[in-house]
Amino acid sequence: MTISGSYNTSQIYIRKDTESNEPSNAQNPQNLDQKEQLQVAKLQQRDAEVRTHEASHMAAGAGLTKGVNYTYQKGPDSKMYAVGGEVGIDTSPGNTPEETIKKASQIKRAALAPSNPSPADLQVAASAANMEVSAKAEQMSEQKSAQTSDQNSKDGETNNQSQAKKSKNPYEKNSPAIEQNTIGYF
Repeated sequence: MTISGSYNTSQIYIRKDTESNEPSNAQNPQNLDQKEQLQVAKLQQRDAEVRTHEASHMAAGAGLTKGVNYTYQKGPDSKMYAVGGEVGIDTSPGNTPEETIKKASQIKRAALAPSNPSPADLQVAASAANMEVSAKAEQMSEQKSAQTSDQNSKDGETNNQSQAKKSKNPYEKNSPAIEQNTIGYF
């Protein structure tokens, strides 16, 4: 762009030179060379990818995620571009196996939410899967223990009732009460 004109009652005329090979300031406000413009374009693309990636984690991990931290790089245009990022996520187990299973599932979804998960994302997802498997094993163990306890208490009640019936009639043939009481007397 060139400025030309004549001084005519406080007016300045600006004429755009369309034949110039230089990019206009509107397209290249800081007069960056072609290499720098390419670098800025790459930084802008990376910035958009990073922000989308981290936003995916935040959305899928809602309630478990903490703020986003970005790593910035200064471009040749003196602007800062996000080139990396991380989202904090609570990976502690829940208070019960059921809570832990639910939480681990959400952690996996959050880690794998971006269309292209990073190696760190895959590692978090694997840890969450292990946490989920452990919680399911604990849940099954608790259920089995509860069933065994219920069965033992039912068996105990049945045994107590049988013992009560048997002890009510100590003279019945083959009564344990008689055998127990008579051993050592004859």
